[in-house]
Amino acid sequence: MHKIILLPFLLIVLGLSAQSTKKGFKLLEKADFEKANEIFREVLAENEQDPAAGFGLAMICGDDMSPFFDLLEAWSFATALKPNIVKLTPEELEIIGEYFMETEKRPRNIPVRKKMDYALETLEAKLIKYIREENNLEIVYATLEKFPEFRYRDNVIHIRNQLEFRKYEKQNTLEAYLEFIRKFPDAAQIQKAIRYRNQLAFEKARQINTLESYQDFLKVYPEANEKSMALKLLYGSAFQRTRELNTIAGYEEFMTAYPEALEIRDAMLLQKQLLYEYAKKIQTIEAYNEFIKKYPEGQQYIDIFNLKSRDSGMRIVNSQAFPSANLLWAGSFGSEENDELSAYIAVDSSEAYIAGGTVMRHDTGSSDAWIIKMASDGKMIWHKYVGEEYLDEIHCLEVNNRNEIFGTGYTWLGRDSASRQSWIFKLGQDGRKIWSKKLGNMKINCMLTTPEGTVFLGGSVVNDTSGHNNYSVLSLNESGKRLWSRAYTGEGQVVNLSALPDRHILLVGDHWHAKIDPRGYLGWESAFGSSDSILNALTLPRGEIIYIGLRNRLMPVLIKTGADNKVIFEKEIMLSDTLKSAGSLFYTGTTDAVAILNFSGYQSIAWINVLKGEISKTVQMPAGMNITGIRKDRGGNLILAAYTGEILIIKNKGLAF
Repeated sequence: MHKIILLPFLLIVLGLSAQSTKKGFKLLEKADFEKANEIFREVLAENEQDPAAGFGLAMICGDDMSPFFDLLEAWSFATALKPNIVKLTPEELEIIGEYFMETEKRPRNIPVRKKMDYALETLEAKLIKYIREENNLEIVYATLEKFPEFRYRDNVIHIRNQLEFRKYEKQNTLEAYLEFIRKFPDAAQIQKAIRYRNQLAFEKARQINTLESYQDFLKVYPEANEKSMALKLLYGSAFQRTRELNTIAGYEEFMTAYPEALEIRDAMLLQKQLLYEYAKKIQTIEAYNEFIKKYPEGQQYIDIFNLKSRDSGMRIVNSQAFPSANLLWAGSFGSEENDELSAYIAVDSSEAYIAGGTVMRHDTGSSDAWIIKMASDGKMIWHKYVGEEYLDEIHCLEVNNRNEIFGTGYTWLGRDSASRQSWIFKLGQDGRKIWSKKLGNMKINCMLTTPEGTVFLGGSVVNDTSGHNNYSVLSLNESGKRLWSRAYTGEGQVVNLSALPDRHILLVGDHWHAKIDPRGYLGWESAFGSSDSILNALTLPRGEIIYIGLRNRLMPVLIKTGADNKVIFEKEIMLSDTLKSAGSLFYTGTTDAVAILNFSGYQSIAWINVLKGEISKTVQMPAGMNITGIRKDRGGNLILAAYTGEILIIKNKGLAF
């Protein structure tokens, strides 16, 4: 009996619901949002899962022309609608289809449900766009709380993190950044928060300005960017305490505890003064001897510089486990006012060593070439900065038979990187600048000076037609005047220039080599295989030539030819690792040549038997020591230039390790 009564009632209710829904969408077509909203909500009050009414309310709340515009509420209706959309009756689908037909600017002939999907996707896109643009944490948190399955949840989390970070950034306190890091450890801004936290923690330590405050900072934040400054201030604070005590033992303890402190020199000078006063007061031979033993040099700048150089150099080679059996001395040339960026070495006929490198000068904000002349014991004789108005770099260093110094590299004509040009300068043996020339866009890899005063520069120029590098040689007279320049056929770079006994020049490219006369004209030329390359070459006293190369890009090969380019031997050599390049090849005067072999991550010095074409010995260099040049002096000793953050010069007794 109940079922007979209930069915007609249910049909009446459904019929009324459909009529209300249709009326609601008709009102919505006319943008009568208030009445449509009222009708749809009445339908939902009767049936909270009604999909048609839910869709209508999603459209009302998602329309920015509606007085009920609320994208969060719109998406609430949309998410409630999705699981019930399959319950739409044919009549409801027809009603919604008519709504689309009346409101679409360009009606599309696709199913109604597909149109509803597009409408909901559009609503979803509007919501994430709204969240991005509003910058409102309340909206962000409401979205995360209400819609855990929101497709753009990760984006919302990112926006939350960004807005939260801005909030904490405005507070800009140590406690705020600590809280942010604790609450949002996965935020994209975490590294910035850590950096700001470290800055504020450092500022707090600096405000307290005690030895203990800096020690605590370094203990808690050992990876902070301010570590070096904190160490510097820690050293300064410790030195201040030591200076207030002003005792010989106190300075000794400071130097032992903080050997890297910048104040070491001041501590030494103050301790020296105390020792001197003590010696004068006691007036005994033993007291004088103690002072002389501890401070054997005077106070002049060069002597102090040389002490620093020797101490620092030996500390570096010892820390790097450099082979020490034949080590005579090591000098590290650096300045607290500048940053050293490279290192090169040349030896003149007076047994003086010329070191050079690029330095970034803090006083001018520009880079210059720094040239240092030192005696055979490594003590500096003079030093000179060489440069033009803007940035300058040095890449090659040579001396001629009059002991005049040549350096090549790059100079900038302005602040723009496109203004870079090749550059060469000449100094007298006393460091006096003689001339400086700009050379255009040629890339310079090597330099040769002749007894006649001619300077040859080898490298490459870009072919205007092909855009590739062509072998290039440039010749200058002793006054820096351009004599001639040649761009040779073939793609590649000149890697070595050397004088032949008949005063002709051996020109070695990475895939080609040739003999040229002093005017640049070819005597003979020969190309290597397309997969072969030359890494370096050496002319022997009788005119034979030794080449180090790579066969098939992998296998190291030693080639020896006569001055006429006829092959004497050609041997592949086995090495324990893949050879990348070879530098500073020179003849020892006996049966060996010495070269720097560069591998991935390390270097070795190799002795090559030029008679047999074999590598007789290799010595691996410490990984943290970048050997950039190796020469033989007139006494038959090895002189090495290395870059370790400073210019490092090492002298080895004899030609072996």
